[in-house]
This record gives sequence, C-alpha cells and structure tokens, in this order.
Amino acid sequence: MKKTIAIALSVLFLLTALVGCGAAREPAYADEDNGAAVYEYGRMPEDFGYDAELAVEAANGTAPADVSPVSVATNRKLIRTVSLGVETEEYDVLLNGIAERISLCGGYVENMSADTRYSSDSRYATLTVRVPADRLDEFVTAVSGISNVVQRSENTEDVTLSYVDLESHTAALRTEQERLIELLEQAENVSEILEIEDRLAYVRYELEYMQSQLRTYDNLVEYATVTLSVSEVTKLTPTVEKGFWEKIGDGFNDSLNGVWEGLKSFFSFLIIALPYLVVIAVFAGIAVVIIVLCVKKSRKRAAKRTARTMPQPPVMQYPPVQPPAMPADSEQKNRE
Repeated sequence: MKKTIAIALSVLFLLTALVGCGAAREPAYADEDNGAAVYEYGRMPEDFGYDAELAVEAANGTAPADVSPVSVATNRKLIRTVSLGVETEEYDVLLNGIAERISLCGGYVENMSADTRYSSDSRYATLTVRVPADRLDEFVTAVSGISNVVQRSENTEDVTLSYVDLESHTAALRTEQERLIELLEQAENVSEILEIEDRLAYVRYELEYMQSQLRTYDNLVEYATVTLSVSEVTKLTPTVEKGFWEKIGDGFNDSLNGVWEGLKSFFSFLIIALPYLVVIAVFAGIAVVIIVLCVKKSRKRAAKRTARTMPQPPVMQYPPVQPPAMPADSEQKNRE
C-alpha cells in the first residue's frame, strides 16, 4: 500500500508539472503572417472570445466589412488606465462636478489628496478614481467638458494570456488537491499522512495565491483607473494655437495683469505686516533717541575735559596800572 501511494504521488506530481508546462507551450492566437491558427496556454482561442478564422480573414482583407482584427476579440482581458491634468478657475465647483459624475458612472474614489484652504491663491487636488470600464470614455468626456484639459495619457494592457495561464494552473491545482484528499483518506500510517498533508498544504497555498491574482485581474479589468490632477489657476492655459497678433495682445494683457497682481501683493503685504512694522518702528525710534542722548552726553563730557586741560589767560586788572614815573635826569640820560 505504501508503494502504491508513493507511486500515485509521483505520478500526480509529474502530471501537474506536465499540465503547467503544456499550458505554457500551447499558443492561443492567430498567426496572421502565415494564415494558421495557433493555440496557447491550454485553451482554444474561442474559449476567451477570439475567432482565429476571422482574424486570418481580417488580416488577408477577405473578412466582411463589419469585421476588424480588433472586433474579433470580444472578451479579452484589458486593463485601461487614464491620466488627466486639468485646470479650473472655480476649484470647488469643479470638484463637486467631478464627484457628481463619478456617482453617475457608478464609480468610486480610491484615493484623494486635496488642498482645502480658501485663503490659498492656487489650490490643487489629486484623485484616483475607479469607474466601470465600459463607461470610462463617458466619464473622461464629462470631465473634459467641465474643465480645461492640459495633459492626457491613456494606456491599455492586455492580460488575456496571463489570465488564461492563471486559470489553467488553478484548474490543475484543484485537480491535484482533490486527488491528494482521496489519497489522504487511503493513507494507513503516519508518515504517509504527513507527506500528503505537507503537499496538500503547499497546493492550497498556491491555489489561494492564484485565485487572489485572478480576483485582482478581474477588478482591474472591470474597473478602469483614472488619475486626475486638478489645479486652480487665475487664467486657463490655451490649448489651441493662436495667431501672431493674438499672442501679442495676450502677452500685453499678461504684463498688465502681472503689474496689477504685483501691486496687489505689495499692498496686501503692507497691510498684513502693518502690526510688525509698527512694533519695529517703535523699537527703532527708541533706539534712535537713546543713541542721540548718548552722543550728546559724550560730547558734553569731551568739552569739559578739553576745557580743563587748556592754559588759562592772565587776568587783566581794570583800570590798568600806570607804570611809575621816571626821574628827569634818567630821561636826559636816555635821550643822550
């Protein structure tokens, strides 16, 4: 019995590996170069909405007029993402309009970061929106109609083959899980039970992981992702090429607006900073008075020191004293 279970486990592991490898080697698309239908990932193209014969006919130009290489794949797994950069002069009105259109389309906001300061001159918001894939174009058109779109990018990722590959591996793991449960019921000793349970735990882990991946793909395919960057501006950016004179007129108006905005900003700054300017002026006046008083006082002290060090002139008597009279013989001698 032990050998039988070991052989069964070995065969089961081998079959699982072969199923996985076979699913990775079998193509599932139409080779339009040589007109041959090729199959991949263990499924016929018809299993996920791809008609190989119509694809070959469309490539050769022999398909009906209403058939194209794109329309033959009606059930492909496509993940669509759109990025929009928009401007508005009415920030709050635009955000309310976007929220209304998200609700009408049956979508939801996955993430949002917005500036709600009313005193800010330029507010902005970033939103990650999820809308049903079949209403993505309707939502983008609605947002473009209520805002000025300055940036737009779209991306479509085809994950059909990866999705089918995950489904194939999931089916193989389910088959292996069922077989392991049957072997577990037939096991007779502890070593066999432990070996089967160890493998069963691994299979269940892989199965849960792949099912989680499939659910993630389903969500991304069913709901498209739109990234919105909203900016508040005083003047919308032109999206149409203007003529020479229009450019000159707009440039002149922009210059006038710049001067006016500069004056408003200057006077706004003065009014806002007026309390600080008053306090600074008071302290500056006190400092000037103190400096002037100190200068005057120092000058007086210097004048006093200078007066003390200078020599004093002789004091003249009033009336002046007359010199004594000389004798007559002395005058005669002086004359001689």
